[in-house]
Amino acid sequence: MNETYESLTKPGSTIAVGILHSLSGTMAISEASLMDAELMAIAEINQAGGVLGRIIEPTIEDGASNPGIFALKAKKLLEKDRVATIFGGWTSACRKAVLPVLEEFNALMWYSVEYEGLECSRHIFYTGICPNQQVGPVVEWLLKHKGKRFYLIGSNYVFPRTANKLIKAQLKGQGGSLVGEEYVELGTTEFGKVIETIKNNQPDVVFNTLNGDSNLAFYQQYKEAGISPEEIPIVAVSVSEEEVRRIGGNTAAGHYASWSYFQSIDTPQNFTFVRNFQHRYGKDRVTSDSIESAYVQVYLWKQAVEKAGSFDVELVREAAYGQTFHAPGGKITIEKNNHVRKYCRIGKILPNGQFEIVFTSVGAIKPQPWLGIEELEGKISPIVFDMLAEVSQSIQYSCQAEQKSREIEAANDRLQKTQDQLLEAQARFKELEAREKLLQRRLSSQIRSSLELDRILSTAVNEIRSLLQIDRCQFFWYHPDEEGSSFELMEEAREPLDLSELEKPSSLDKLEGLKELLEKQCILRMDRIGTEVQIDVSSCLGDRIPLNYQNLALRESANRLIVSGLKALLIVPVHTRAHKMGVVVCEHFRDGRSWSDREVELIASVVDQLSSGIDQAQLYAQSLTTAAIATAQAEQLKQALHDLQSYQAQLVQTEKMSTLGTLVAGLAHEINNPTSFIYGNLHYAKEYTQNLLDLVNLYQKYYPQPMPEIQAYAQTIEMEFLIKDLPKTLTSMEIGAERIRHLVGSLRNFSRTDRGEMHPINLHEGIESTLLILRNRFKGNGQRSSIELIEDYGELPQVDCYPSQINQVFLNLINNAIDALEEFGVGNSWHLVTGQTIANPTIWIRTERLDNDRVVVRIADNGPGMTEEVKSKLFDPFFTTKPIGKGTGLGLSISYQIVVEKHGGILQCSSKPGEGTEFAIELPTLQYSKVQTNNSTSIPSPSFHHA
Repeated sequence: MNETYESLTKPGSTIAVGILHSLSGTMAISEASLMDAELMAIAEINQAGGVLGRIIEPTIEDGASNPGIFALKAKKLLEKDRVATIFGGWTSACRKAVLPVLEEFNALMWYSVEYEGLECSRHIFYTGICPNQQVGPVVEWLLKHKGKRFYLIGSNYVFPRTANKLIKAQLKGQGGSLVGEEYVELGTTEFGKVIETIKNNQPDVVFNTLNGDSNLAFYQQYKEAGISPEEIPIVAVSVSEEEVRRIGGNTAAGHYASWSYFQSIDTPQNFTFVRNFQHRYGKDRVTSDSIESAYVQVYLWKQAVEKAGSFDVELVREAAYGQTFHAPGGKITIEKNNHVRKYCRIGKILPNGQFEIVFTSVGAIKPQPWLGIEELEGKISPIVFDMLAEVSQSIQYSCQAEQKSREIEAANDRLQKTQDQLLEAQARFKELEAREKLLQRRLSSQIRSSLELDRILSTAVNEIRSLLQIDRCQFFWYHPDEEGSSFELMEEAREPLDLSELEKPSSLDKLEGLKELLEKQCILRMDRIGTEVQIDVSSCLGDRIPLNYQNLALRESANRLIVSGLKALLIVPVHTRAHKMGVVVCEHFRDGRSWSDREVELIASVVDQLSSGIDQAQLYAQSLTTAAIATAQAEQLKQALHDLQSYQAQLVQTEKMSTLGTLVAGLAHEINNPTSFIYGNLHYAKEYTQNLLDLVNLYQKYYPQPMPEIQAYAQTIEMEFLIKDLPKTLTSMEIGAERIRHLVGSLRNFSRTDRGEMHPINLHEGIESTLLILRNRFKGNGQRSSIELIEDYGELPQVDCYPSQINQVFLNLINNAIDALEEFGVGNSWHLVTGQTIANPTIWIRTERLDNDRVVVRIADNGPGMTEEVKSKLFDPFFTTKPIGKGTGLGLSISYQIVVEKHGGILQCSSKPGEGTEFAIELPTLQYSKVQTNNSTSIPSPSFHHA
């Protein structure tokens, strides 16, 4: 007798049984209730005295919806916990994973779920239903009552695939047809494509073998797609009351399921079973076929043990055959093939989550896991059963192979991503290494080529800021004093952005305990200031130095730095041979960052070179001082003469510039006089000329035969042509004078001298002035056709603004639109990439009044448009999509500051690739605070060259 079961037969007060279900993962939605039913049966049996006088003690394990874990947990229950039997499982994959363990330990498991058949192990009692008790009858009923066109949807494991093979065979034999078949992984929650296929194929029935929480998503999305159960019903063999409770009765109402048991069965046994279950677990809980089977199988095991008078597996197995039990679903019997004779019922889901039973089989159906071939036992070779058993096994292997294939594919993708990231990291490392070497070479070269201290310091701080990509780098001389040390700023390199933090004094003023660290030549770095302060002190050799109690003042200083907005700080001392001490300070404000050890080592190396350069510069300065003293008198005389000559030249130059300025101002003022004179007299010239021409016509009318001399002269001057052309010439002169007048007016309007003041203006005048200046750019060239301009002006009130600044915004945006359209030109970037050009490049300018106090100006083009990535960086300083040398990336950034910060407006961009771009400038008509120029950052003056 097995050693394990010898221990089970020893006298004692308890007997251990195993409960093995998925209490986590995708199958927990279904299996947790089976455990509840088994525990209820165990509690009832224990209350009645137990089994053979011993109390049942359940040991619960979680299979976690994973076949491998099921096998490990089963082995633990049998080997370590020494249970008498196991109740558990749901999916066929998990059952098949446990079977080898049962065979190894000669153990029994009770399995309460419907399955695909083609299996009959002596180590498992299948208390659920097999295909001929569930799938076969419901397919036959559907063919008779719903239609012959079936669509199959199932989870990708053994039961659905095997059941669907049986369904397809039955359809073929009974005149049905298959219009679609789809399998999804357990846990899938996206069924959009599947449902779309169902709508397109229009089957009579959707046969559902999904398992787990996939059913929740499928039924919900099916209803949301607008498919009613009257139109295309779903018939399930894995959706019971428990699943409907979670799905929702209103969502699943009208669809069908096939089981042996429904909670709505009206028998005394079922009434008692449901009442006890809800009393124990809650009135909202429901019972189902698998729950009933899980409950009943515990009683079947108890009866078999009591009949055998022992817990021995062999005796219990033999005693189990022929056992009957009046279950809530009707009388059941254990057959010799380890399966149970049961009824088949079909139920229609009601809104309350229960089932209306629409079909019940005539009597309990004998289980035929081998598709009825077992009825011919003795006439068929045993190899046929082995081959049929291999069907489900091969399906399982196929599912496992597909799963492994997907896992390998996912692993390959992860490996490829890791390799790409590694290559990226290597490239970044090489780039950083190259930049470090370049910095060292440039710094060394600068020190060798120049002995000027200011130039050496300027080069050092600029190169350090550029390499580390920080906001500010400074060099200070440190002046220790007994009364108090001080720092003298010598050179500074900073990010060319309008950051208010950069205007603040250096962090050195806020640090306590810094003097001791500098004198010990320690490097101080603070990382991620603003979220989590990390202070690190190291020697110039890179060795870490722990903070002692004196250095703890640094932590208090760090809190003050947080208030100032600093995110990262690095301080490196510089010691010279002349015993002077300098400090390199690296600061970053915009976002958090950490200093790497390599960066600190690099700065320490740069500081060593800087120290040598300072020493050389100071020696050079001393030598210059000595030479200067020796030639002081000569230099003073020479300097005096030079100063005198320079002063004379300056006076002459000043006088010249003053005269030139007066002349230019006079020309600018007087240019309107001749233009106005010409323009004003052209009208009278046209009138007088027309009068003379009319007089000539009268002479010709009444004196058609003039004197020969007059005829000859008329021919010489081509009188007829002159009469026709002279008015045209005068009209052309008038047009030219008008254009000169408008051009002068536009230039005066565009470059207003009152740009320091805010006052009401007509925006349309500024737009027209800008368009006049840019008129030449609208003309066609060899690469593109002329740009069509469409102006749609609404009625706008006067708008308070800085005229010159708003005109600059118009200039930038219209220039950008023209540049974008030029990308469509032959040979330009868009044409080279896509091979396309645009036949009719167009710019639209629209204005409208939004409400009483806001107006909007829209400037749009039908150019190539922008991606979301480009749009997200559009207003960042120095960001540009134009070739090097054509744009600085400041135009839109400055425009944004003008509109948003200066005028309290909104500047927005709407664009999609291939669909053009539109900028919307929204401005308030009234400014409540007009005096802003004195305390605000100045905006660059308008330029005719696009920035």
